Amino acid sequence: MMLTRAVISGRGHPRFRTSLRWWIAERTVLGLFGLVIGGLVLLSAAMAVGLTLTLHSPRSQAERLGDSGHLLDLTLQSLRACVGTDSISPQEDNTAHEALSTIASVIGAIVPATLVGVVFIKMFSVRPFVWRRKVSLSYAHQADAREFAEAHVGRDERIIAVRFYNRMENLSVIDLTARVYLWYLRKSPHDGTPVFYKQPLRVLDQQGNVAQERTWFVMDRGSPFTVWIPVEAAVPSLPITRIQGTDLQGAESVRMLVRLTAKAGGLGTEVFGERWFDLGGEDFELGRFAPLKPQVDVDIRKWEGWRRFDELLAPETVAREQLPQHVKESAPSRWGFGRRGRAAYRAAASGTVTGPVSRLPRSSRP
Repeated sequence: MMLTRAVISGRGHPRFRTSLRWWIAERTVLGLFGLVIGGLVLLSAAMAVGLTLTLHSPRSQAERLGDSGHLLDLTLQSLRACVGTDSISPQEDNTAHEALSTIASVIGAIVPATLVGVVFIKMFSVRPFVWRRKVSLSYAHQADAREFAEAHVGRDERIIAVRFYNRMENLSVIDLTARVYLWYLRKSPHDGTPVFYKQPLRVLDQQGNVAQERTWFVMDRGSPFTVWIPVEAAVPSLPITRIQGTDLQGAESVRMLVRLTAKAGGLGTEVFGERWFDLGGEDFELGRFAPLKPQVDVDIRKWEGWRRFDELLAPETVAREQLPQHVKESAPSRWGFGRRGRAAYRAAASGTVTGPVSRLPRSSRP
């Protein structure tokens, strides 16, 4: 039998550990700064109390601890020693003071190197993406891909829209790729134990065709991007019970993962971002997202629509958006569409449409 470290140490499964590097990468700079400073202050205060209690002095311990000014001075001196800019002067022939002084000197040598390491970890753990708070679930014919939208006019199928943007103005993101995965638990038909199921979901590519991933060669700074995920089923109400042929009835902990990978222009390093969405929770909402109105000659931060980035379109606006693009472009004229076309136009214009309009006659297309 091969002697492994697990056999020698007597440890079996599971064997987990926490990676300090990834723990640091997940924290914010402000959080790490506060954690380090707070820890050093508490450690310095404890050292000051220890130096005071072990001091050879005719005064009682209560009197020494009651001297707040002296305690504050010792705390500040210990703090400087812990960051490597000062040292504690131990009392002669006082072993406890010598030990505390040695501990402070060791910490003062470690802390600067640790801070440098934290800085390097944060430099290479760039996460530039900001996500829309919820996922919008609109009708498939409301997608931005024209051919896909026209092919789904008159159908009740839905499409998921995941929105995000690059929050770093000085970071150029290139070769961005988005992939979507479905994750859920379902009981095994053999022994009843929960089994993890993970499967990729299809998205609309840059041509509006169904594909395994969506890519952008260049990501404009601050401009929102959308990942369209066809549900391929009607969703009269939440939660989603069927997506792309997968029946979710009886499934547990159904979640959707959207993963982004890209490169930072000029640096050659990889940046990434991912977001989990709970299909059974409050991460989804029925309706079409409120769009932005880009203006080339205006700063991105001043584009109209940012305040409504996490909101949905008003119902009357959605009704108007349900018309095919070539019909909307022909407004206000409604002639030449035939009887069904005029009825659909009047219903949408009055805001009474709550579902998808019927397909217009082929003769009405340009």
